[in-house]
Amino acid sequence: MTRTRIFIIHENQALANQAIATLTKGAEVRVMDALTTAGEALAFIGENNCDAVLVSSTLPQDGAIKVIKTLRRRGVKAKVIVTGLEHETNMIVRYIASGAAGYALREEGVNGWLRQIQALQEGRALLSKSVVAALMSHLSTLSRLTTRFEPKAARYGELTEREIEVFRLLAAGESNQSIADTLIIGVGTVKNHVHNILKKLNLRNRKEAATYLSFMENKAPVAARYM
Repeated sequence: MTRTRIFIIHENQALANQAIATLTKGAEVRVMDALTTAGEALAFIGENNCDAVLVSSTLPQDGAIKVIKTLRRRGVKAKVIVTGLEHETNMIVRYIASGAAGYALREEGVNGWLRQIQALQEGRALLSKSVVAALMSHLSTLSRLTTRFEPKAARYGELTEREIEVFRLLAAGESNQSIADTLIIGVGTVKNHVHNILKKLNLRNRKEAATYLSFMENKAPVAARYM
């Protein structure tokens, strides 16, 4: 079997080096490099120099999403696997909707990375039943939204900078209290922002809000390969 060429992107260089030792025990994986920032990685990863990219979900400033979207925009065919995720279905769906081909939970460690690589080699996608159900729900909601109205960039553009911050956290499944703690504002203020966001975008609830944001960020539903 041809060895799968991978890049690792992880903010902890020591952990990345440990991962390399585990992944390269088999002859089927070749680690091209281990990089610590999204910017550094995007400067190295090209259209034909790797088959898969393993990117940490804990990169600063939503670095994993940046990597996924930038590689997709450039037409890079390498599959992206997001590592270090918690059991948060909404967050997992967000990465997959953005273009990730797979994910590994934090508790799985490097063995989870290896299983995802093996799945890619075999043309499979490893998704839990709960994630599959969430993806189906995501697509169903998206279908209803696009039937009711065509999401317009102009509507999204009406949101204030603060509303967009709240919107992103809301779409990631954060509670009002969590959003308030993150942005250092009152819970009442968060509730007002959520109300205004839903009203401006003609959305009924948080679930529709999450689907709408995914649509606006990606301009496409989740890939059919996950169905």
